[in-house]
Amino acid sequence: MNKTDVAIVGGGIIGLAHAYAAWKKGYQVVLFEKDETAVGASVRNFGLIWPIGQPQGKLFERAIRSREIWLKLAVEADFWALQNGSLHLAYHQDEMDVLNEYHQKFGFKTSVLNPIEVQTVSSISNSKGLLGGLFSELEVNVNPREAVSSITDWLRAQDSVTIITGEKVVHTETGRLTAVSGEWQADMIYICSGSDFQSLYSNAFRSSGLIKSKLQMMKAVSSVQEVSKGPTLCGGLTLKHYQSFAECQGTAKLIQRLNEELPLYHKYGIHVMISKNQAGEWIIGDSHEYGLTFDPFNKADINKLILDYLSGFCTVAGNGMKITETWYGVYAKNPAGTEYTFEPETGVKIVTGFGGAGMTFSFGFAEEEIEKL
Repeated sequence: MNKTDVAIVGGGIIGLAHAYAAWKKGYQVVLFEKDETAVGASVRNFGLIWPIGQPQGKLFERAIRSREIWLKLAVEADFWALQNGSLHLAYHQDEMDVLNEYHQKFGFKTSVLNPIEVQTVSSISNSKGLLGGLFSELEVNVNPREAVSSITDWLRAQDSVTIITGEKVVHTETGRLTAVSGEWQADMIYICSGSDFQSLYSNAFRSSGLIKSKLQMMKAVSSVQEVSKGPTLCGGLTLKHYQSFAECQGTAKLIQRLNEELPLYHKYGIHVMISKNQAGEWIIGDSHEYGLTFDPFNKADINKLILDYLSGFCTVAGNGMKITETWYGVYAKNPAGTEYTFEPETGVKIVTGFGGAGMTFSFGFAEEEIEKL
């Protein structure tokens, strides 16, 4: 029987982060991914490491630590990572008030910009009706499809790491893992299976309180050559989406207005962001429908709502933009907290439920987790 120190089920970013952290501590690692390559939520997102969205304290510190590891690993595994920051734009006074309040109370490497200064930072921001913006230096942009693939290949090349793809794990218990090809002995097993609540420990998932989120996204190209190194852009809807802004006194009033004025955006959990990857492609999204089972189809109305809102703060939307891909992703969300961890039996731990912050928290959380071994 094969033996290892740490076994991981799931080759998405959370599984890879645990493999990386365990490898750094000198453990023998085996990782199983049921598909030939990860095709779940880890490659169906913006690819943003997003500290500004995280509340102050432990979670913000975890995001900063993840950012450090991402940048180090980008060099080691040779994938694109751009420290381009983020820019939240305000076109209503209540949005500007929240941005000012956040900067004054919590801002770390942030600056409040007037409309002229916004244009110097981002040439694609819409100047019409613009009151100003909040620029943050911290956010990092990666191409998730490239990054996940590169990290997988790099880990596979390390002497003490075994990565097995295209093979499903059918059973785990204390000290033992059974895959299609055979059994492994493992001192510690991590179940990092994302939104798959059925394959392993379904009873535990059933009682976990976890839900799922379906999000719609798009990729586009533009016939107009725009600056490629500007920050990721967000509109006012983003201020109601991230927990960091909930700590501002003005946010509740802002959310009330947005929900009244834009009820469909509230219904579908839409907030709108746009980033650009190294291939010159624009990544646009996204929506959030919550539940446990979703229809397998994209809704054209949701994509139109996203693009309509985008046109209000970003000039790319009206500059010969052509949609080249649309897709949806599904991720696990813990309504009661930031992540979900549970030990169904000794030496086996489920790790999932990061909501939309898996890319942001992955490496920081995994480092904390492996330190406990």
